[in-house]
Formats: sequence, C-alpha cells, structure tokens
Amino acid sequence: MKITFYYVRHGRTEYNKAGIIQGQVDSPLCPESIHVLEDTREALRDVNITQCYTSPYRRAVDTARIVLGDRDIPLVPLDNLKEISFGDIDGKRHVEHGRELFIGHLTDNFRFIHGESASDVKARARKAFNRMIASANDGDNILIACHGSYYRYMLYELLGKNRLTMKFDPRYYGIPNGAVSIISYEDGTFNLLCYPLNAKELTEFLVNRY
Repeated sequence: MKITFYYVRHGRTEYNKAGIIQGQVDSPLCPESIHVLEDTREALRDVNITQCYTSPYRRAVDTARIVLGDRDIPLVPLDNLKEISFGDIDGKRHVEHGRELFIGHLTDNFRFIHGESASDVKARARKAFNRMIASANDGDNILIACHGSYYRYMLYELLGKNRLTMKFDPRYYGIPNGAVSIISYEDGTFNLLCYPLNAKELTEFLVNRY
C-alpha cells in the first residue's frame, strides 16, 4: 500500500504573535495568517486529497478547513495528533521561561515541569499514523493539520533517524506556520519527500514532481 501525507502546520495564532508558549493550550488564528493558508490551499489545488486528519485544537481544525476550501471531505480530529505538552509553562510567556524551554528542548523532555517527553510524543505519533493507515486505501493523499514541535518528534519516530543527527539539522527542526511537508508511506516504510515548503515552493515542487 502506498499513501502520501501532506503535513501542514497550523497558521500563525494570536499566542504565536504574543510570544506565549502554545502546546496543549489553544489560541485562534490571527487574521494575517488567513491569506497564507489560502495560498497553501491554492498550491494544493491539483492534489486529490482523499482524507483529512487534524489535531483537535481549534487552530489546527480551522487551518484544515481553510486549506480544504470547498472540498467535501470530513475532518477527523485525533487526540494523538495533539501538540507536545509543555506542562507548567503552557500558556506562559516565552521570555519568562527561557530556562525551562532551553532545558526541555535540549533534552527533548518536559517531564521535569509536568509536560511530555519526546518518547511520549513519538508513541502518540506512531498510534496516529497506524490509525490513519488502517483507514486508508492504496494511493490515498491524506492532509494532516497539526503542530510545529510535534512535527520534529514525529519524524524521529517515522524515519527512525538518530535523534542528535536530526536535532542539529535545521531542515528537520521545525516547520513554519502554513508550510507543508510531504511524507510517503509504502509497505511499512516512511520517507520524507520534501522539507517544509511555503506555498510558492510547494507549487514548484509539485509541478516538478508530477
């Protein structure tokens, strides 16, 4: 079975603008992010998206709705697509918790402040993808509307890469708001087809690919 996943990070939110740590707390999309997501929708217009899964948070659900546009595809929220929990500092300002963020990101572990570790998120990612694959048909193109830190830990798990190798490669480290990364699955093996691309880059990539 072959499946292609189009992973889009949610649009920029009010908390992103305000410098507030946003793991398992939520915030609405800011107005200026809408056109970015509309551009992403246009870049994906010729992709036959067959299913859509989202994190249950509003910022991801609203992102999926904008990117799908008028496609008649149901959105399926999955708890296992939630962003990592930053524990006690979720919903707090970045500038006030730089030490905790530094330690947590350095060690890939926020359990020391009652959050999650990379292992926790990796286990959730594996369950989420097992669920999506079990419900898919051969040749499906699946849109996933999800999160930035989750993306990194998801790749650790799916690609089976060395954590330190990936951690210091900026191409793996994060995904900009509204950007898309494409991941293929075939007979048990995942491959990263492209690093996160903005709408212009994505359009060029898809033209060259197809």
